[in-house]
Amino acid sequence: MFKMTGALLIASAVVWFGFAAADRLRRRRDFLTAFGTSLTVLETEIEFGRYELKRIFEKLDGSGRLFGFYGICASEIEDKGIKKAWSGAAKKAADAACLNTQDKEAILALGHELGMSDVSGQKKTIERCAALIAQGAQNAESEYARLAKVYRSCGILAGAFVVLMFI
Repeated sequence: MFKMTGALLIASAVVWFGFAAADRLRRRRDFLTAFGTSLTVLETEIEFGRYELKRIFEKLDGSGRLFGFYGICASEIEDKGIKKAWSGAAKKAADAACLNTQDKEAILALGHELGMSDVSGQKKTIERCAALIAQGAQNAESEYARLAKVYRSCGILAGAFVVLMFI
């Protein structure tokens, strides 16, 4: 009885680990896709809207796939300034979205330039960041398509193996 219960608990943990690994890939893919879309909106708002960044960030905060990135920026921009607010939000979102180093660097680089130049300079910076994010999103999509099923399957097979070992 205890042997079987222990086996099932260990198997459940191993299966969960496989599904959690696949979920990390999905979160990265979803974040980068949503962030790329938000950069297009950000560029348009800066170019044509002529609103201050706090108001733009508040408008962009609707997507749950961005883990509150723009909401954090909007709430901290007056107290900390754009660079610190952006980098703080980027670090929090990067942890939640399981971003890799290249993704983090692209997002952080945008924060150092945003609001520091004229509209055309900001537009070029956003376009450069959008290109890097699009490349990262494409890589994340291919990784998800290639590895998500593998992680889930390995989790299930390892869980079944643990149960068989205890029987």
